[in-house]
Amino acid sequence: MAYLLQNQQTIDREFKNLLYIKDNYRKMVITMDNLFSGSSYKGIEHIHLREFLNKKI
Repeated sequence: MAYLLQNQQTIDREFKNLLYIKDNYRKMVITMDNLFSGSSYKGIEHIHLREFLNKKI
């Protein structure tokens, strides 16, 4: 979980570590960013915190 994905360094830090996990479990990054919520990066979902807490995912 990250507060905001403000720059490429933050995006790399939050998403790239999950790419090393080789299993079939759902992977997601949860943030307060509205801009990219609902998108994915190489199969890793990006979800807004409010959606995650309301279980609308």
